Amino acid sequence: LTGEMELLYGEVQNAQYRRSFTLSRELDPAHIEAKLANGVLRLRIPKAEEARPRRIEVSVG
Repeated sequence: LTGEMELLYGEVQNAQYRRSFTLSRELDPAHIEAKLANGVLRLRIPKAEEARPRRIEVSVG
């Protein structure tokens, strides 16, 4: 608060949030990682092994 303003009433609530979504079949739900730090939730949802790009060697001649 700045200047001539004065707090008359303050309240802090512990909010609860819920979010759900459907994962693509290309993702691997068994290896999901979640980290909560400083109010930020970070999710790491890797692609399934079958959906990952792979290098195929081509022999010439």
